[in-house]
Amino acid sequence: MMSSTQGPLASAMLRSARKAHAAGVTLRMSESAVGGSTAFGDVTAHNESLIEHLSEALALGRPALFQHHVGWLRSAFGGRDVPLDALLASLTCLRDELNERLPPQAARIAVEYVDAAIAHAKTAPDAWPSQLGSDAPHARLAANYLLCCLEGRRDDAIELVTRALADGMSVADVFQHVLGPAQVELGVLWQRDEIHIAEEHMVSRTTEQVIAILATRAARAPRNGRRVLVTSASGDLHDLGPRMIATVFELAGFETIFLGASTPAEDVAKAVEDLDVHLIALSAKLDLHVRAAKDVVSAVRARRSVPVIVGGTPFTLVPDLWKVVGADATARTPAEAVEIGLRLTA
Repeated sequence: MMSSTQGPLASAMLRSARKAHAAGVTLRMSESAVGGSTAFGDVTAHNESLIEHLSEALALGRPALFQHHVGWLRSAFGGRDVPLDALLASLTCLRDELNERLPPQAARIAVEYVDAAIAHAKTAPDAWPSQLGSDAPHARLAANYLLCCLEGRRDDAIELVTRALADGMSVADVFQHVLGPAQVELGVLWQRDEIHIAEEHMVSRTTEQVIAILATRAARAPRNGRRVLVTSASGDLHDLGPRMIATVFELAGFETIFLGASTPAEDVAKAVEDLDVHLIALSAKLDLHVRAAKDVVSAVRARRSVPVIVGGTPFTLVPDLWKVVGADATARTPAEAVEIGLRLTA
């Protein structure tokens, strides 16, 4: 059986020489029959990103994280009319580079991860599944909301959501079934090259405004004397998910300290100590942010014993990943986060 230390060792070696390895992969691709092409232009940058994602999966001992990234890439390549062979070529050249350049034990586990990703790439769907399927709860409302946002009809988008709230839909359900899926679908549209960054920013800023409006209009539970700190791990610039989490905690009676996106681990720990926090809700949107989330948990634990709930796509993909980072629980939805938070702070 492969030693549990080999993954972190291979990860450290990859990170320390990632630029050299990326250049090596690019050279190998240029010499292959397929040549060098990617969905995002800069071949060497693409290869360096592959290595970073592989390094994260190796450090955490979870190959599914790298496979998920490769599956995402397959859809991105397809949306930009770049053949699957180009993605397979980059992965094959990465495998050959690592097999030749890394020490044998580190190479063995790294190649094992890459081979599993190659197999996954061959069977992954060409297109990322839509979050707005007809069988999803409130899918029609979510689709109409996203359409209004993309067409620049901000007032109409706000009206759709506030009307749903007035008709009895809870804020937590609006976040889980409307705003959340709309934002994920927005990412899928960009992945398929169907929208550009300016459109993504426009929709996200509308969603940000909607969250603020809902927070002022919904009924609030009486204060429960508990204080929760909400943020995302260092490097994670996504703040809409944490903002929704913070809002639902606030409505449930918690005093909420929202730090926004990408807060360094030591600063989170200082805030927890200085502000007498009872609970932390921590987000890591991508696999590249999971180790930073682990750093947050470690920094907090060094100062105080405070329960930590983690959330984000990686924790959904790998059900036991919250244990790897040392958290107390993981939550898939804002409502679930509050339910767990109440239990952990009882």
